[in-house]
Amino acid sequence: MSSEIIRAVLEHLPQDPGVYLMKDAAGKIIYVGKAKRLKARVASYAREEDAPSWYRQKVMAMVARVEAVDYIVTGSEKEALLLESTLIKRHRPRYNVDLRDDKSYPYFRLSLQDEFPRFSLVRRPDAGDGARYFGPFESAGAARKTLHWLQRIFPLRRCSDSALKGRARPCLDAQMGRCLAPCAGRISAEEYQALARQLVAFFAGQGEAVAAELERKMRQAAADEQFERAAVLRDRWQALTKTLERQRVSAAEGCDLDVLGLHDDGGVSRLAVLKVRSGRVVASQVHDLGRAALSPEEALSQALVALYRDAAPPPPLVLVSHMPPEPGLLAEVLAELAGRRVELRKPQRGDKKGLMELALINAAHPRRAEAADPADILEGLQRKLGLTRLPLDMECVDISHLGGRLTVASVVAMRGGRPHKAHYRRYKVLSLGPEPDDYAAMAEVVGRRLSGDRPPPDLLVVDGGRGQLSMALKAMEDLPEERRPQLIALAKGRAGEGEGRPGEPDRVYLPGRKNPAALKPRDPELLLLMRLRDEAHRFAITYHRLLRSKALTRSILEEAPGVGPGKRARLFRAFGSLAALKKATAREMAERAGVDMTTAQKVEAFLAGVADLQAFGRLDSLPPPE
Repeated sequence: MSSEIIRAVLEHLPQDPGVYLMKDAAGKIIYVGKAKRLKARVASYAREEDAPSWYRQKVMAMVARVEAVDYIVTGSEKEALLLESTLIKRHRPRYNVDLRDDKSYPYFRLSLQDEFPRFSLVRRPDAGDGARYFGPFESAGAARKTLHWLQRIFPLRRCSDSALKGRARPCLDAQMGRCLAPCAGRISAEEYQALARQLVAFFAGQGEAVAAELERKMRQAAADEQFERAAVLRDRWQALTKTLERQRVSAAEGCDLDVLGLHDDGGVSRLAVLKVRSGRVVASQVHDLGRAALSPEEALSQALVALYRDAAPPPPLVLVSHMPPEPGLLAEVLAELAGRRVELRKPQRGDKKGLMELALINAAHPRRAEAADPADILEGLQRKLGLTRLPLDMECVDISHLGGRLTVASVVAMRGGRPHKAHYRRYKVLSLGPEPDDYAAMAEVVGRRLSGDRPPPDLLVVDGGRGQLSMALKAMEDLPEERRPQLIALAKGRAGEGEGRPGEPDRVYLPGRKNPAALKPRDPELLLLMRLRDEAHRFAITYHRLLRSKALTRSILEEAPGVGPGKRARLFRAFGSLAALKKATAREMAERAGVDMTTAQKVEAFLAGVADLQAFGRLDSLPPPE
């Protein structure tokens, strides 16, 4: 079917350069590609090609989802390459290379434009502020540790400009030897800027020269009998020397280059990037490329533009494990980004090939456990539960009360397998008497949620077993068909009674079926539903916490069900205080305040629940919510 859709589009496609966008049934862009000739490139998706089987499987999995193809004609192939990169970053298509470059990676910032440059860690570099930036770093924790030991070698200030001007006494950094205290006049601007230049030289790969200069100054201070200064310089020199010994990885000819090694075993692709400056490996990053429906050569082509377009420019030489289809065009684009010539090369021998082998070794080992794709989990959920449509939007209803009082409900949402907090809601249960009734509460809340203005979710999950499921179905009977979502119930499992005895896992119940669905305890589909249910439970508990925080004030009555501003004013005029109101019976409220008996009974039950919250004291000492 999808191949027929692509063939139908071919009638309108020109043979011009441009970008094509493939969309799924929901209109979401799942792939962006660029082409020298649009019609010829898109036509290739409608026929079998001589490609490795694992790569072809990725392409066919993508094509099977295609329901529409759009395109944008550009003036040149270079414009198409840059537009492709922009659209990939904006839409994050599932089958394109994704370097996750929208994450704000940490950078070191050195404000060389200041009289006393500040050395700090920032998230978003500003190319126009006159400062020097070093990075990016994949791990914020590692960057902070690096900042700490760099301060031992290059004790520059971390404080803000306002703190520097307003401080008269040295800060804690100065007392710990991590700052030379320019605020207290302990160092001249000339000496301080010389230290900042040493840091720049260190990041440029000239660590040995910096170490030699520190050693010379240390010996000169000792010869001049400035022993305290000599001791400080000695500590900095020793720390730098040990750092250089740990970093000593030699490369060819002492040049500046980047090494990009792509590993793909038919599953998730990974790209390792080694940065070599002055012949030394100074940084390494591994990017998870996801399940890109691309050949390794095409994947590297997209990765090269994404890697350098919004970050530091490429060095003069970039080594690649797979040569992109159009290396000349890519080299031209990279040269424009760098403002000089950039060469792409696939190493064949010598030290550069050794560096590539090192990059491929890094790419073959993931930096973290491979996370399941949420889209795959949702597809598995649809298949295993026999749902008629993909559950992109899911919501879960949880009924909660404490000590048999104060029944409330929460509704939390997921979109695309991730929390969607804009659709979180909480409910005060209105129709209940003084005793809790989880089944009636479930029916009320499901009816109120589905009869509202917001569209229903693709899948509604109720917390509980077959009883709650039947009540939710009953609440949906009077609703029009378009307001009835797919429905399941998730019952919490039980722990084993004795040591070594297995417990009972969580169970999923479906309408019209007596036995639960066949989901194993560690199935990612079941774990996703459990996360949704646990989030609903957490959200209900935070509502109880809010009520407890208001329990001693007039504002708690604002949370009472069925009590508007008018009735609330009459109640306070009749009883004078919240304390007196809590002691009143429903009949007394109706007689003295002139409210109806139904409202009075709800207020009595609500305030009794609030009294229980106060009596229990700490929230974590309450009985388990039900």
